Amino acid sequence: MDTSILHALAQIAPDLMEAIELRALVLERVFALGPIGRRALAQRLHLAEREVRSAADALKEAGMLVQNASGMAVTAQGQAMVETARTVSRGRRTLTVAEAALAQKLGVERVCVVQGDADRDENVLAETARAAARQIRFLLQDAHVLAVTGGRTIALIAESIQPAAPMDLCVVPAQGGVVGHVRTQANTLAEEIAGRLGGRHRLLHLPDGLSVQATDELCRLPQVRETLELVHHADVVLYGIGRAQELMLRRGVSQAERERLERGGAVAEALGFYFDAAGHVVGGSSLALDIADIGHRSRAAMAAAGRNKAEAIIAVCMHHPHKLLVTDEGAATRMLELLRA
Repeated sequence: MDTSILHALAQIAPDLMEAIELRALVLERVFALGPIGRRALAQRLHLAEREVRSAADALKEAGMLVQNASGMAVTAQGQAMVETARTVSRGRRTLTVAEAALAQKLGVERVCVVQGDADRDENVLAETARAAARQIRFLLQDAHVLAVTGGRTIALIAESIQPAAPMDLCVVPAQGGVVGHVRTQANTLAEEIAGRLGGRHRLLHLPDGLSVQATDELCRLPQVRETLELVHHADVVLYGIGRAQELMLRRGVSQAERERLERGGAVAEALGFYFDAAGHVVGGSSLALDIADIGHRSRAAMAAAGRNKAEAIIAVCMHHPHKLLVTDEGAATRMLELLRA
């Protein structure tokens, strides 16, 4: 099969290609390992059983797989497609290996890697956001409160969430207003995500950068205090990360503070905090979040793409455990290089 056709299809319909690649991988692996059960295959592929079940059901409906007491097996019709499936699944299998390696090395429960490098192709960031939008629903099945930060990546995730059955969920901003466009502010995104999930939202009328005295006064207001309580008890926190130097400049951090953070080895910014390469907090603060709760009281879900963010992703993952990391091939490859060094 001409791989240029696959590349063209991936550009035209990247969301559909993910499902096609997964089905091709399942077909090719069942042919090689069958008969095999869904759970055993999911373990071999380092995938969630629900993903394997969905792909297998589609293949059975197409007449390419059969299920019996011994497990799944390929039909004659499926055998005719195995070589093509092998070509299609090669990229997916490579990413699956990278996902498993990163999950093990970073201690992340679920890693999802999309093809490409956002630093070279801006469309890859949009595909990363679409993947994150699909994955976040699984984390929210038993959640009551979702806290979200601002930023371009989270804004793209918000746009990518497909409306479905309404969820009994309250979405709250995980940070106050920061320098930047209103479109990517946490308040704006909390409202949009709540609308797409069919849930409720609360706003945080508390801009970052206030003096301690002004903050204390505002926190006495019921509408501020109640939202902060929801953030403190969030079941899931969804956020993006940035490279420390870029975020310091974007947020107008003073020269003296920049120098202090640089001396501390800051390489990443997330949730209002700066982290060094070993995952230690070296600066920053949050009016809404207690950093000790992230990954422990609250389940952490991070989305970030681009090779240049690899060191920053590792730093934040080193600080607290994550339930979900969605990234791209560029960042994944670079992270594995750094972790093997």
